[in-house]
Amino acid sequence: MMDLNKVMLIWRSTTDVEVKMIESTGTPVVNFTIATNRRYKNKDEQLVEESEYHRCVAYGNAADIIGKYVTKWKRMYVEGRLRTRKWEDTNGAQRYTTEVVVDNFIFLDSRPSADTNGAPTWWNDLSLEDDF
Repeated sequence: MMDLNKVMLIWRSTTDVEVKMIESTGTPVVNFTIATNRRYKNKDEQLVEESEYHRCVAYGNAADIIGKYVTKWKRMYVEGRLRTRKWEDTNGAQRYTTEVVVDNFIFLDSRPSADTNGAPTWWNDLSLEDDF
């Protein structure tokens, strides 16, 4: 039997994103948090909205593109897998974090128009052949 570890989210970024480099390999990496919302009626039939925050990480070409174009409140579809990492904090305690490792993504906001100089938009900079 095969196992499955798949996450699909449509979200808005909670912050601007900054690309960093993994020193040992020189690989670009971005870490960011996204928010998803859930609406439901409670037992009193009141509409309740609940936010959930998800830590995400992307590497390589995906990290470069996400770092270049994702800003706070940018809407995207993200697909990836869950990974839990363990590390030791400065007090020697074992700490854990679970994050979505991004494999694929799609920008969902409408395409911006070209600027006044007629330069191509960021959307046109992306190639369907880019390896995410």
